[in-house]
Amino acid sequence: MSYSIGITTYQYRFDQWLKPLVKKIKEFRPDVEIHITVNGEYNKKFDEEYRKNILAFASECSNTFVVMYPNFRSLSKLWNNLLINSTNHKVLLLNDDIIINDRSFFDYLEQVPYNMFKINKSWSHIMLDREVVDSVGWFDERLLGIGEEDGDFEWRYGNKTLGDTIPLVVLPGIINRVDHNNCLRGINIINGKYSKFNFDFTYNTKYEESPTGRSYGIQDRRLVSKSPTPRLHSAEKFYWENRDNL
Repeated sequence: MSYSIGITTYQYRFDQWLKPLVKKIKEFRPDVEIHITVNGEYNKKFDEEYRKNILAFASECSNTFVVMYPNFRSLSKLWNNLLINSTNHKVLLLNDDIIINDRSFFDYLEQVPYNMFKINKSWSHIMLDREVVDSVGWFDERLLGIGEEDGDFEWRYGNKTLGDTIPLVVLPGIINRVDHNNCLRGINIINGKYSKFNFDFTYNTKYEESPTGRSYGIQDRRLVSKSPTPRLHSAEKFYWENRDNL
């Protein structure tokens, strides 16, 4: 299985979570390609010391690439760009507060027969195939904060496939710690750690509840689409099909 790894992170998880995670990945799979997207803080200048430290750290890790956002951007934006920047169609997306404590995780991961699958029932660690993402529709970048992007994609995946769900696999050697250090400082939040903007946009603008609706992954609500996802990154498929013709 050929795949890249994409990790989203931000300033307050650098020492405690990101560095140990990347070091473990490189210990178990030194040649794997890693992409790190570093989000900015909302209405706050990007920390210069942090910028230097994360670039210095990444420079010591082989085949590891960093993209930084001076301004806070949505998780949908970060995920889309991780998929676009990777050299492989398959990308293992990881939250930064993940612990991989055994190489058996990768041994089992690389034997999974699916192109896309959720690991241990969570979007905190999920293998995505960007060709499938492109066919379903990229993550909706109108969700300007964090939250609802995973359920929205699952609804659209189910709608596209006439009821299929993303396969689930159970793998050992990986722990989702769910660190509650708030990455949304200054942003209105709901349900403890998610953007209220994303919640309101999803359920007031993008979808509406209806007895005739479908419940594909968004909190088991029966929904119909009111505002379809824009056709994003439409040239990527053309690039994949023609990049060897240059």
